[in-house]
Amino acid sequence: MLNQPDFLRHIASKVLSPLTIDSKRLDEARRILGEAEVKYNFSSYGGDPKKLIDFLLSPDFTELSLILGPDITKKLLIAIKNNYTDEEIKRVADKILEEINGYTENNEELNVKVSMKK
Repeated sequence: MLNQPDFLRHIASKVLSPLTIDSKRLDEARRILGEAEVKYNFSSYGGDPKKLIDFLLSPDFTELSLILGPDITKKLLIAIKNNYTDEEIKRVADKILEEINGYTENNEELNVKVSMKK
């Protein structure tokens, strides 16, 4: 019996679908996620779900985020927070969400300043 959901099968597969992302980016995201599951061993099936933290804090997750874009990355992180019971995993997901929200807010402010100067 699993005490934590499996990241790829129970969370990522529900957030990342042909309805949410174009097929080229979806294929690339799936490739990165498949390699990450092997590299970080975060599967609930024979691995250690807490190792998802290592993936979330890695350059591999940053690469995935660049492919997905901020909106879909936020949906993925929110799904992690909503589905995992491990507080440390939830804290890391929340911290990354805050960073993304801060980045997008700062980017929007910069765009407003630039458009006001025109």
